[in-house]
Amino acid sequence: MLNDATTVWLFDVDNTLLDNDRFAADLGAHLEGGFGVAQRDRYWALYAAMREETGIADYLATLQRFRAGLDDEPALLHVGAFILDYPFADRLYPRALEVVARCRDRGRAVVFSDGDIVFQPRKIVRAGLWDAFDGCVLVCVHKERALDTMQRRYPARHYVIVDDKPRLLAAIKRALGERVTTVFVRQGHYAAEAAGSLIEPSPDIAIDRIGDLAEVILANEAAFKLRRSGSPASVRCQGCDMNQTTLLRDIGQSLWLDNITRELLDNGTLRRYIDEYSITGLTSNPTIFDEAIGGTDAYDASIRSKARSAASDEALFFELALEDLRRAADLFRPAFAATDGVDGWVSIELSPQLASDTEGSIAAAKRLHAQADRPNIFVKIPGTPAGIPAIEATIFEGVPVNVTLLFSPDQYVAAAGAYLRGIERRIAAGRDPRVASVASLFVSRWDRKVADKVPAALRNRLGIAVGGATYRAYRQLLHSSRWQVLADRGARPQRLLWASTGTKDPNASDTLYVEALAAPDTIDTMPEKTLHAFADHGNVRGTLAGDGVEAASTLAQFAQAGVTVDTIARELQDEGAQAFVKSWTELLRRIADKRKALAVGASAAR
Repeated sequence: MLNDATTVWLFDVDNTLLDNDRFAADLGAHLEGGFGVAQRDRYWALYAAMREETGIADYLATLQRFRAGLDDEPALLHVGAFILDYPFADRLYPRALEVVARCRDRGRAVVFSDGDIVFQPRKIVRAGLWDAFDGCVLVCVHKERALDTMQRRYPARHYVIVDDKPRLLAAIKRALGERVTTVFVRQGHYAAEAAGSLIEPSPDIAIDRIGDLAEVILANEAAFKLRRSGSPASVRCQGCDMNQTTLLRDIGQSLWLDNITRELLDNGTLRRYIDEYSITGLTSNPTIFDEAIGGTDAYDASIRSKARSAASDEALFFELALEDLRRAADLFRPAFAATDGVDGWVSIELSPQLASDTEGSIAAAKRLHAQADRPNIFVKIPGTPAGIPAIEATIFEGVPVNVTLLFSPDQYVAAAGAYLRGIERRIAAGRDPRVASVASLFVSRWDRKVADKVPAALRNRLGIAVGGATYRAYRQLLHSSRWQVLADRGARPQRLLWASTGTKDPNASDTLYVEALAAPDTIDTMPEKTLHAFADHGNVRGTLAGDGVEAASTLAQFAQAGVTVDTIARELQDEGAQAFVKSWTELLRRIADKRKALAVGASAAR
């Protein structure tokens, strides 16, 4: 993988940089001259059938099929040479190489082409494009399905893709969102066929000729920067270029804080994290609030003033928590607005005592969302068996959900399925499909769970492997036809969030999980200690692979060591739910004790 670039320019080849329609016309004329009109048409029929079968334009493989019954034709031997030796350098569009050079001055320029693995690279070489792009060439079968590979090989803060196929540009825009600027070049038959069609989302920029891009770049450099600023990974902040958090932001990952206290708000620390570390959201849970409320007197005044009006200790807690979370939500409101609701969220958890109560969770989520009175506050619902139907119903009701306590790919898939069903039901009911959600996978608890059960060589590797396998499932879902149907209707992806990314093993790197789980289109919520560590000395040596191959290999090693992932995942989810109930019980006890103590103090003062 090459080092990160601020901007990567992705160029299609056929009918974008060179006139491939002219090549096809010349090939047709050559076939007609050697074999006649009927055989020429037969070649193109075979070509169309093979393209339908394989998904790529493969002139040489078509020739292999075309030869049937023609082996005694001398002209057959010349067709392959005609294709392989075609002067593609003469078919470059005017100023194409000038445009490439100008883009290389402003980032990294990459050939991002579909095609076969033999002829397409030869075409690129013969056209002089291999050298023009300094060997930065990626040839794939379907570009929209190769985005993970592209981002892993050429990580960047922002992408600009230049292509002659508007439907492909729309698909990539749906996949990458504001991290990509799409440029439609009205050249070739695909562009002509699309004329007059309504394709959404429409291209960001449209030009008549590739040479026009040179002037467009000069005229729109500020606009390109503005477009980047809308990305969740690129919300600008004062001073954020002074620390390592920019490495995560630039690959398209959002950084959230896994903490909330009144002191963080009152002394300006959260504001500073936003400005200096590019934090664009935060998460909370009962354990966090238990420590915050029980460990200081920062909440005493609020407890004293609300003690009489609150119907119960639980009601008093939610009033206290929402006071903090509304303030935090307001601090993140600029990020929420800049990303059109993709980023800038805070989260509040339902009572953990509802983890096994589906109907109770649905009612409580609706009530808490209304009480929160902010558009950028998630309600956290655990992805337990009882929580899955609650998540679906809550999404259907239009309540943004942070699915918590997920520990495995299967548990993630179940949570994602609940989200999809909720959105599908909204569409069927004629409701707006834009309901936000994140799915939170807990990472470090895996390694603490098996630390004394596996060889030393496998320690602190299981959480990352589970994360890699889950990321593969996440990318597969985003590329699925089921999701594309919803995306076409305006639905937003449920983003994958890495939780519990603080290192538990004192002998391991304090940035272990953050570095290993750097991945586009994800969120990492981290405790303050981990945030400070990564800002000081963290590094990103690459992005998490979306194919899950390495993760599968590691999981196989754990299986050989006797670790059963599915069983442990269920145990971890049960233990996590029980731990939150324990913290919740302790939290309410602390509030009750403070409520009584402050009431006694107030009476004595009178």
